[in-house]
Amino acid sequence: MARPPKARKPIKDAALQLFVESGVHATGIREIAKAAGCSEAALYRHWANKEALVASLFREHLQEVNHLLEQAIVEAHTFSDKVRAAAGAVYQLYDDQPLVFRFVLLVQHELAKHLEPEIRTPHDVVTDLVNEGIASGEVKGDPALMASWLAGIFLNTATYVLYGRLPPPMIRYADPVAEVALRILRGP
Repeated sequence: MARPPKARKPIKDAALQLFVESGVHATGIREIAKAAGCSEAALYRHWANKEALVASLFREHLQEVNHLLEQAIVEAHTFSDKVRAAAGAVYQLYDDQPLVFRFVLLVQHELAKHLEPEIRTPHDVVTDLVNEGIASGEVKGDPALMASWLAGIFLNTATYVLYGRLPPPMIRYADPVAEVALRILRGP
């Protein structure tokens, strides 16, 4: 029998906090249960093990990031506005929910390769955006390479804020990053 989502929330919140602060591998079930104010058995009633909890959190928050990005892009009209909206959406998420942003960023390399093919990632959303720019004639080049550049510009700026090399809030960098991204995507 499925457990009610409310019963899972304190566990998910505690796990997210600990995974971001201490790392997934350094965080144990005992620490998660203690931080959530429940028994280890309560955690195992919802997830088979820590890996299942990590995968569940990753999928949930990945969908949240995708939805946020897709919504921002759909609401914009021109390609330039879509790139600006994507940067704004990603950076606003960082400012509003830094644990979610950091968690997805930290575990994506390990977990994304195990996702089922039908599960979309933010990289898929960015690739779609680049393909739209190519179709409109505003972007020239290999879609995967251009998407990797776009994602890299967005994420490296966020990483600099994450590690204190740039001061927060992230949203202050949305427009400058979008402008640089557009220059690179459009070429010389």
